[in-house]
Amino acid sequence: MAMVTRDDVRRLLESPDPGATLVLVEGRCAVLPEERAEGLVLASRRDLEPELADGGRDDQRLDQLADRLDGMARELGG
Repeated sequence: MAMVTRDDVRRLLESPDPGATLVLVEGRCAVLPEERAEGLVLASRRDLEPELADGGRDDQRLDQLADRLDGMARELGG
């Protein structure tokens, strides 16, 4: 089962907070303001926006980002 899903990435990108971060806390993803991010920080909204600069936010692109972030979380022991 994936730790990071398409919906997690979507919540991060749709957050009204420009400093939003995707954090893994106790095996679950949360989108938190940068200043409150505790746990394993996987990515910030600012990190991901350049990768989607061409406007591509379809499910396939979000799945690719989620897969990369999921792999990173597993490597870091999340």
